[in-house]
Amino acid sequence: MKDSQIVIVFGLTQEEALVAQRTINNKVNCAPENITIITDPAAIFSLRAGEVNLVGVKAHATDQQQWSKLMPVCRFMKANDIKFQIIK
Repeated sequence: MKDSQIVIVFGLTQEEALVAQRTINNKVNCAPENITIITDPAAIFSLRAGEVNLVGVKAHATDQQQWSKLMPVCRFMKANDIKFQIIK
């Protein structure tokens, strides 16, 4: 990753986003204060390739209703070549 990392975590709730923040912090060794927390999917849909190094998406493998809400966000990032990590 670049020296100036732009990392975003996304969850449907603030609690989910905080879990994603902790997980991404541990994986990429990025300070929590350098990770932007987002709970509004519209913010993800406004991203473009190259604007962000990584998006962490909190998902629940056992909750299909929650996951179905996250799928459009993941499809958008994949189609627009935005690197993301699904956190379960």
